[in-house]
Amino acid sequence: MSGSIQQMDKVKEISLIGILAAVNIASRIALQALPNIKPVTSIIIISVIVFGLAFGIKLTLVTTLVSNMYLGMGIWTFFQILAWIAICLLTQCVVDIYKRRDKKPSLLVMAIFSMLMGYVFGFVVSLEQFVVGGYLCLLFIIVLGCCLILSMR
Repeated sequence: MSGSIQQMDKVKEISLIGILAAVNIASRIALQALPNIKPVTSIIIISVIVFGLAFGIKLTLVTTLVSNMYLGMGIWTFFQILAWIAICLLTQCVVDIYKRRDKKPSLLVMAIFSMLMGYVFGFVVSLEQFVVGGYLCLLFIIVLGCCLILSMR
């Protein structure tokens, strides 16, 4: 693929978004009992790399809204969308950096990047607590998370 959705016509674009969103939605529903084991972020990262930023954002919107119709809508829906859009933007930045160098990122770099995006997703979705419980609730969650990370060492 050339890396640009502009060469695809609208029917192909909508079809591809529908198929990838169906995979994301099915994985979110089927794996909802398992914490943090869902391929949604990986599929969104790959879609931005292959098809571009606009495609990744469209996929994010469809995936989140449709899957949350089944899993439950709430204020967290906005923060999930915000988190995945932030991941799309960061992925596009990485893609642009490597395009300027005329290189492709190595598998190790992308694996580390994907791992870091899991933390970005968790942090942005946790910002919901700031809206719900105020800054003290958010501060408590951040401190608790740091303590858990330090205790794992």
